[in-house]
Amino acid sequence: MTNYHIHTLQSGLKIAVKPEKCLVTYMGFAVRAGTRDESKSSYGLAHLVEHMLFKGTSKRTSTHIINRAEEVGAELNAYTTKEETFIYAALPGQYWKRIFRLLSDIVLNSRFPEEELSKEKTVIIDEINSYKDSPSEFIYDEFENMIFDKTPLGHNILGSERSVNHISAKMARDFMRKYYRPDNMIFFINGDINETELIKLANQIFGNTHSEDPISHIPIDEHCYTPTHKRRRRDTYQYHVMMGTRAYSMHQPERIGLSLLLNILGGPGMNSKLNMALREHNGLVYNVESSYTAYSDGGMLAIYYACARENAEKAERLVKQEFDKLIAHPISEEELLAAKRQVKGQLMIAEDSRENATLSFAKSILHYGKQDSLERVLQRIDSLTAKDLHSLATAKLKMEDMTTLTYI
Repeated sequence: MTNYHIHTLQSGLKIAVKPEKCLVTYMGFAVRAGTRDESKSSYGLAHLVEHMLFKGTSKRTSTHIINRAEEVGAELNAYTTKEETFIYAALPGQYWKRIFRLLSDIVLNSRFPEEELSKEKTVIIDEINSYKDSPSEFIYDEFENMIFDKTPLGHNILGSERSVNHISAKMARDFMRKYYRPDNMIFFINGDINETELIKLANQIFGNTHSEDPISHIPIDEHCYTPTHKRRRRDTYQYHVMMGTRAYSMHQPERIGLSLLLNILGGPGMNSKLNMALREHNGLVYNVESSYTAYSDGGMLAIYYACARENAEKAERLVKQEFDKLIAHPISEEELLAAKRQVKGQLMIAEDSRENATLSFAKSILHYGKQDSLERVLQRIDSLTAKDLHSLATAKLKMEDMTTLTYI
């Protein structure tokens, strides 16, 4: 039995409602539009549009938008990924109609005043430069560009100073007109609200909106990947190293097993294999971590660490040894059981944050049209065997398939 309801309006807008008796309500719009939908000349456009959403609509000034929310204690937020944009709010539940009208106005009627656009470009260029000053963050973007080179996923979210400066108000309006339409987004809400009143109000606001031709997204070619290796000179005290390869999409069943495998290899726990080998046993690094990013038609696994220059060769050798161990032999049943307990605990803790849980719920509805219960996810983890993880290690942890990027 699901603990949420989905209503589809005549306009195509899906409304996902998760009823919950609570004082604070979370609500927002999830739009299926992100960095992958930009042309080469407009990299950074999706992110810039997200910034501009709060700068005024045909009905409200930016000051009115801010005051309309903050006068009742509501908090507005937004973020952009390579495949979606979220515009959402946390608010005292009794004001849900007020904030629903506000957010609807923002996604339907935002304007892009030239003066505000110019100021926001400056803000974003400062953001770009701040990333350049942080090699441990900047290397992730550059590495992902290498993994997805020559695909719609092969450029970063912020864009470059040149591409951001090239973006015009007309380009922003055209992007919003194309993607911010009812059939390409969902409205999600978690709180104590009257669903009948919500649907009535949503039909009043979105009932007269009409969609154009279906939106198509250019898929990536999963077979075009070739491992590459780059070393870049940067003015840093440490070597910063990324290595990884293409992985499974969010729609492939192997994704759950890969997540568990990477949690064992380099997850957030201090007991991960890479942390024990590089930090605890040898004192070579302060931080080492693995990550898995799943998109609708592809994915990426990556390992990151930073170390002193004189320890670089030894650290790389130890990483390879951990790969080879997982490829050579399945993990023991005892280790598998412990790993499952650990990752299930991490999921339970993440679910305990209502904001994170609501955003995860919205993303699931946007991409899958449904959400599995936490219990169902935990059951899938429990069903994984040591043989499953061994097959995944054999498929994805071979050094010859790894792309590497090193800042020296």
